Amino acid sequence: MLCSPTRRLLCLGLVGLAASVHPALAGPYLDYAKGLAARPPKGSRYRPDLEAELVGLLNAYRDQKGKAPIAADPAFQEAARAHAADMMLNDFMGHSSSTGMSFQGRMAAFVGDVTKYPSIGENAARDTQDTPVDESKARALFEQWVKSAPHRKNMVSRSFAFVSTGVIQRADKIWAVQIFFAAPRAKGLFQ
Repeated sequence: MLCSPTRRLLCLGLVGLAASVHPALAGPYLDYAKGLAARPPKGSRYRPDLEAELVGLLNAYRDQKGKAPIAADPAFQEAARAHAADMMLNDFMGHSSSTGMSFQGRMAAFVGDVTKYPSIGENAARDTQDTPVDESKARALFEQWVKSAPHRKNMVSRSFAFVSTGVIQRADKIWAVQIFFAAPRAKGLFQ
């Protein structure tokens, strides 16, 4: 692929994105993540009701900002739930896994060539306050995203048409992940 000097950074970024996960690393991470998504760790449970609540809050926020609604889609729900569980189990917040797999690497482990997606992004948060785990707690977590410029940008981006949400609860704490994405292309950029 030839890159002009003005497009070199974009080209290098796309090459890095396409090659961000080595197949030897994807297998162990994917096995770990699929295991977490299939069976929540002891003492925890996934909360489909709060996942739906977060999508509702997202669309209400988008409506306030004059943006079209975004459709809930299960395409990345396993990935979202797995990352929420990984953060819970390993007591961290971020977009890389506890094993150091980047966001792009995590997504590539699930779908192969992430360059099929014209745009993809993620919001992650936790609420560890001693409050009941209900819609109010989900709203408090959602407000963390509203108050953060990069998370807020994902929430109102016109580039995204779909969202997959994962919420896990342990005691009175929740961890949540929303993965935003556009409709995939038939082929990735390098196919």
